[in-house]
Amino acid sequence: MTSRWLTGALALLLLCLQAQPGIARDPLWELLPWNERLGVDWYENRGERGDAEAQAIAGAMHERGIGTPVDLEAARRWYRRAAENGQPAAQFRLGVLLSERPGGDEAEAARWYRAAAEAGIAQAAYNLAVLYEAGRGIEPDLEAAARFYEAAFEGGIARAALNRGLLALRETPPDGAAAYRWLLRAEAAGVAEAAALAPEVAGLLSAEERAAAEAAAR
Repeated sequence: MTSRWLTGALALLLLCLQAQPGIARDPLWELLPWNERLGVDWYENRGERGDAEAQAIAGAMHERGIGTPVDLEAARRWYRRAAENGQPAAQFRLGVLLSERPGGDEAEAARWYRAAAEAGIAQAAYNLAVLYEAGRGIEPDLEAAARFYEAAFEGGIARAALNRGLLALRETPPDGAAAYRWLLRAEAAGVAEAAALAPEVAGLLSAEERAAAEAAAR
């Protein structure tokens, strides 16, 4: 029973922590009052015995102030322990906290984003793609950025399709057909900027190129 509780709690915490800035918190967050009843000490005690999921939950509780004051240093410490034990959600959140702290360490953040992305965390793939595209903390690599934007989109990050389309325009020479294809996918996924950009890119293509891109975007 305890193992199932930990797994369920971690899944719910990950849903909440992956929410985009400015979007209302997932209502599933409100289903976690028993975490407060157990208290962060309960998870830390399990974490001290090597339970990676408990370590990740302890990190999340410190990060968000669930049953304990917000303490980002403690959150990083617990996330790191869980990340080193192979916990993907903790790998992602550790990367975020490393990026966001003053004088952030984006080189190490990229390492943890990669680990989480390879475990299927779509937001980690997106963040890693941003770092590759901008050359922040790692050498710029547009091919790697494209690959991770595509993985992020496949994992449900709609904005990754917009970024992938814009990235195609930075290629040498620019790949207008690929850009149009990805902008159409972003538009279909509800990204408002893509709806404005797609017609402009379409105007640069021949009728045959537009038709092929539209068919491929479906």
